[in-house]
Amino acid sequence: MNNSNSMIRSRRRNALLAACGCAALALVCAPRVIASDHIDSPSITQDRGSDLTDTYAFLDPNDNTQVVLIMSTQGFVVSGEHFGMCIFDHNIRYRFEIENTGDAKPDLFLDVSYSKGLGREKTQTATIELPGDARFTAETTKGTQEYEAPEIDLTVDKESGARFFAGPADDPFFLDDTGANRLVGSALKNPGNPKISLLGERGGRDTYAGFNTLITAISVPAKMLRGDSDIIGVNAVTQRRTTQTIGEDGVVTGSGEWVTIDRDGTPLVNNGLIPPARKDEYNAAATADDANGKFEDDIVKSLKAMNTNETYRAKLAKVAVQKGDILRLDLTVPNKGPQGGNNKDGGFGKMGGRRLQDDVVDMVFTMINNGDPLGDKVDENDVPFRSKFPFVANPTQPFRAAAGAEDRTRQ
Repeated sequence: MNNSNSMIRSRRRNALLAACGCAALALVCAPRVIASDHIDSPSITQDRGSDLTDTYAFLDPNDNTQVVLIMSTQGFVVSGEHFGMCIFDHNIRYRFEIENTGDAKPDLFLDVSYSKGLGREKTQTATIELPGDARFTAETTKGTQEYEAPEIDLTVDKESGARFFAGPADDPFFLDDTGANRLVGSALKNPGNPKISLLGERGGRDTYAGFNTLITAISVPAKMLRGDSDIIGVNAVTQRRTTQTIGEDGVVTGSGEWVTIDRDGTPLVNNGLIPPARKDEYNAAATADDANGKFEDDIVKSLKAMNTNETYRAKLAKVAVQKGDILRLDLTVPNKGPQGGNNKDGGFGKMGGRRLQDDVVDMVFTMINNGDPLGDKVDENDVPFRSKFPFVANPTQPFRAAAGAEDRTRQ
């Protein structure tokens, strides 16, 4: 009798979770409007592990023959919760899609998966699969409750020439999220007449200051990614299997085909230009769907609401629609300087991918504003980046007990 009840409970669990997956987590809560890619759809709001926050791709300024790929996930990790929040989801495939033939379809993949995590200052084992069947494993850098950040754990695969880092870090994105949300909200309420002063109204408060995120960073030889030309496209995705099962031990495992839960290429596209009702659909779509015009009408409508003229709508469509929502990196565009590179003739907007220091918010909003400068007055990260791989800054750690301690958060 007990075995029969156990089997019934198990079937019910499995059926319920499978039904949730088939329904694509059809939630009704309102998503955030702007945050690069943080919390960009209703489903992602409820699925922190798969939430892609940003994607970066740039040449290593110390060696331009190496390409650095960074995806950040699970934003808004607070230092006081490192014990339980610094865990990569063992049930997700973290994937970099590489397009190197000039169309919108990925040609190569770099996949990362993680062993089950426990938190509590324990590490996880990452398995990294590179193009050409190269494969290696690495340990993550643990999250701790100490006042000083732990030494980062870097792995070098001598056979492929790849380097790898995974672990908590200061969120490298910088933006006044409230100002951006209010600006876009004004366009939705009064299409064609956005109140652009709202973006910088608060004088430059970085919403992400003091918060951490989980970083998956890989550095690989450029020749491993290059195709017929020197231009590659980079798209980050998080994927789960179609069927998710809760075992008797409470552990969730997956089976079946991999499906995309979140994706991120060009910054601010989904959050800023895709209407709430289609955000989940956009995340689940492929970059080829973009090029086929699946979301073009929605993007045009959003830009018209922001009073973007036809010339700049065409420029933005060229970036995010015609060849897919993919971050483009020309391997011949030099990258140099500290903190991951800062030369003005490189980086975002110069076909140099996206570097940590690139103020993509000001760049994108200026295009939306028909080329007239428009920014949020947050011009740099709250802490300096490293000047060598993995380039991201150490995570914010818990503060010592002291009167007037500054936690740097800017809500």
